[in-house]
Amino acid sequence: MVTTMLQLTLSTKKALNILIVLSCSLLLFMPRLQASELNKLTREEINSFHQCEKTFEYDVSFLGGSVGYLHRTIKWHKGEEEVKATVTSSGKVSFLWLDSTYRQTSIMQYSAHYEHFLTPRFSQTLTGIKAREMHAEMSNNGLSSTVTLDSQITHYHNENKPLYDIDTLGAQIRLNLLQGKKRFKLSRQASSNIENYHFEVLGTELIDHKELGVIASIKVVEVGEYKDMALWFSAQHDHQMIMAELDMIFSPLVWLTHFSKKCH
Repeated sequence: MVTTMLQLTLSTKKALNILIVLSCSLLLFMPRLQASELNKLTREEINSFHQCEKTFEYDVSFLGGSVGYLHRTIKWHKGEEEVKATVTSSGKVSFLWLDSTYRQTSIMQYSAHYEHFLTPRFSQTLTGIKAREMHAEMSNNGLSSTVTLDSQITHYHNENKPLYDIDTLGAQIRLNLLQGKKRFKLSRQASSNIENYHFEVLGTELIDHKELGVIASIKVVEVGEYKDMALWFSAQHDHQMIMAELDMIFSPLVWLTHFSKKCH
């Protein structure tokens, strides 16, 4: 019984990790941009589409009941040479007597030269089953990182793909979708290793979203090591991620419940 409960709690926490990774598909371009225009963007062009402060809320549910949430706010920096944003996130998963909380602050930056996003640095705090304090600094155009995990320092290097935090990873996924890419590989700097994702776009699928009703969505799955990951994005909702789930026995669902923006 205790083992089953721990499995359920870990699966809901894993769902929160998925949500954290990909709810940042909420970050980027206005819907009027065409895919051909997104292949290469100047600093002026990308800056003109990032003047809004955005707030998002997601719900994590299991067996029809809410067990957690994620709240995220994105603020774009004004008057700087680089196109940067600060993303702050907080979340919680509660199941039975076990609680886990999550807080992260990250800086993400778009590189017009490399035509993709970079993560200069991020900090993260978790409580509960996987309690930790983590801080990461990226260098060498995102290929190298220095991670401080509970005062222990470790250096990482990736050969040909930049290392992203979970916020910037989501931003890059959404950009790839807007560019019409069907398969792509991305890497994330986790707390004690590098995680490599192989994403594939399966096509359009109708889903019955508990907040938005029946809508046509774009289904994206991970076909590499993390095959339990499935994600749905809505073109009519600015290509935001509207649902995520794990294809496993204990499968929590993640739903977009609120989105707002304040433009200057």
